Amino acid sequence: MIPVAALVPAAGQSGRMGSEKALLQLKDGTSFASYLIDSYTGFGCDPVVVVVHEKLRLTDVNPGPLITVVNKNPGRGRSWSIYLGLKQIQENAACFLHNIDNPFVERELLERMLEKLKPASFVVPVFQGRGGHPVLLGTEVVSFFRTSKKMIDFRDALRNFERLESEYNREEILWNINTPREYKKYILDC
Repeated sequence: MIPVAALVPAAGQSGRMGSEKALLQLKDGTSFASYLIDSYTGFGCDPVVVVVHEKLRLTDVNPGPLITVVNKNPGRGRSWSIYLGLKQIQENAACFLHNIDNPFVERELLERMLEKLKPASFVVPVFQGRGGHPVLLGTEVVSFFRTSKKMIDFRDALRNFERLESEYNREEILWNINTPREYKKYILDC
């Protein structure tokens, strides 16, 4: 089996939320960051890379095979965080890409996605025709970003690779927590 890593971009300024998304808590008190790190570590991902901005401190997380990368230029956007994070992934590894504001993952989902993966592809979970999270990058996709000499727009670059879909019957893969209202709806009231 190929090695599999996980990358969690968490360097955004969380302007609409008004507080750090990585530190938001699930009903059981676990932070979004801890939940995702523990989930991917438990699945066997090594390493788990979290990209943060300079002011964000993840003090409550299990260190495990964790690499924290500081994005000193978060204004450059998500693609820059992904670029910095993928530089930390070993050669010939696949990588789950999971945004900090999508706090849902299950072992069955990850296993299904891995079954579909090809080296020059990426896998997107789909619920009722809509793509969700995480996205699984094949080894050639990871290598493309790792060896790039400059930052490339992530979405544009993915057009060079085969998109595979993995149907999954959980609406939670579509969650995207950007505002206090969404946090209340999806996390606090569910």
